[in-house]
Amino acid sequence: MPLQPPKRLKPEDGGGYLLALDPPAQTPVLKTDGSAWIPTGEWSAWADQQRKQLLGEVLSHGNWFSRPPRHDVIDPLFAPWVGKNMQGELQFFGPLPQPQKPSPGSANLVLKGLIMSATAIRPVWGVENFQPDPEDDKISLFGDEEEGEGEEGQETREIQFDDIEIASPAGQAPTQIRNREWEAKKFLAKERVREARLKAQVAEHIARKEESRFIVTYGELDDNESNFSEYDLSDNESEPSSESEASESPSKP
Repeated sequence: MPLQPPKRLKPEDGGGYLLALDPPAQTPVLKTDGSAWIPTGEWSAWADQQRKQLLGEVLSHGNWFSRPPRHDVIDPLFAPWVGKNMQGELQFFGPLPQPQKPSPGSANLVLKGLIMSATAIRPVWGVENFQPDPEDDKISLFGDEEEGEGEEGQETREIQFDDIEIASPAGQAPTQIRNREWEAKKFLAKERVREARLKAQVAEHIARKEESRFIVTYGELDDNESNFSEYDLSDNESEPSSESEASESPSKP
């Protein structure tokens, strides 16, 4: 990993000295979500090893400096490239080049050299071998492309509704087609339910009122004297009317 002798940079280029790396070093593959690179443990181990080697090579070239370089002076200027934050997650400590495309994918970064100044030693990066992630499979509907051959020779055709099977959840009857007769039957059934509920509410109100009147007049009501189980409330037989009871009861002498 030979570093080239320092080359002074112009002020408009940021100043400092460029220590080019010949040949450039390729990093392990990094993935991107389209906006930033995602660090990995493999990349972090590679970066630590490269930094140590470069630091040792810089210290070995004393003739590049006006005074022999010391480790305690150079090391603080050469900050790590990746590390862990307070949450223990890996993160990059220095700026990296933006992905070539604003889409998820993967690529290799290339270490081209170092830029040294009086305040910092920072790496120079490039991007190579960018591979975008494969796009999700898409259904080509009519109207998206011209009839016949689509992109890359893919054949397109219209969707026939006869080809689509009617599927219903397990144990559930298929949906019925509603018409006027069905809606009328539904309305009448709903009205009968509402009427039955109203009658039940009225009956409960009358029962409470009669019970309260009985308690005021005769005292506590003994439930054993009258039990609803003695009456047949099934739908098979209708309750006898008061007039029929009067006609069937024997007249008093």
